[in-house]
Amino acid sequence: MPRIIIFGLVIISLGLSGCIQSNTLIRVNPDGSGVVEETVLLSAMLVESMKNFSKKMAEGDSKVKNNDRQEEGDFIQKQIQEAKAKIAAMGPGIKFVSAAPVKTETMSGYKTIYSFDDINKLSINQNPSDKTGKPEDQGDKSKKKKEMLVFSFSKGPVSTLTVRMPGKDDSLNKEKPKTEQNKTPEEEAAAAEMMKMFFKDMAVRIDLEITGAIVKTNATYREKSRITLVDMEFGKIFENKEVFQKLNKAQPKTIEEMKGIVKDIKGLKIELNNPVVVEYR
Repeated sequence: MPRIIIFGLVIISLGLSGCIQSNTLIRVNPDGSGVVEETVLLSAMLVESMKNFSKKMAEGDSKVKNNDRQEEGDFIQKQIQEAKAKIAAMGPGIKFVSAAPVKTETMSGYKTIYSFDDINKLSINQNPSDKTGKPEDQGDKSKKKKEMLVFSFSKGPVSTLTVRMPGKDDSLNKEKPKTEQNKTPEEEAAAAEMMKMFFKDMAVRIDLEITGAIVKTNATYREKSRITLVDMEFGKIFENKEVFQKLNKAQPKTIEEMKGIVKDIKGLKIELNNPVVVEYR
């Protein structure tokens, strides 16, 4: 099996499957309280495959037999219910506020809003693997890779917010298992084009918005009161042949592993300062 296909399967196994766009906005007030807004959009192809997977897993259930077709709206509502249940993983005292379906011309999904009284207790998983609600996630979740953003807040005349991102993973430095190259160069090229088409609209973005005036920060990407920590459009990544080859060779398994490889691509925003410190009032 060619490496390109292996890389694609690795991504799929981590929940970065098909086409998913994940946008997280963290709004922080001067007292350290705030809200988290998460918008998750799935391609029609991914929604259909996940519906079919759920149906196949429950084929013995009489309820499924009596309702052979699961409508897209029902599927999105199920995703919303699962999004409500994940507040425990975000930290103690996090509250669910609201959720609503979202639909574009080519994608459908949901937007959820959570609130917090103390950002010191908030954790955000930067990997979108916990946002699709895939049926296989009902297994051992302890084995799923989590890369948590954590926050430290100190209130004062000038308050200080510190964002700590996941530590560097040394798995990219380990020797990768060798795989047989049974495919011709033409077949490899065709497989690469298929994967580019499959992932072209995938995107992950995490923004931090300060309610107040920023006095000082070491953040690289700032526009007024908004700081971008991650903005990765996979279509731009795959358009860069050299970077695509590096990704295929390294076979990164998480967002953090990908950052070092794709950091220099024009159009991507990846914060490499760690921690990010924001002083504001």
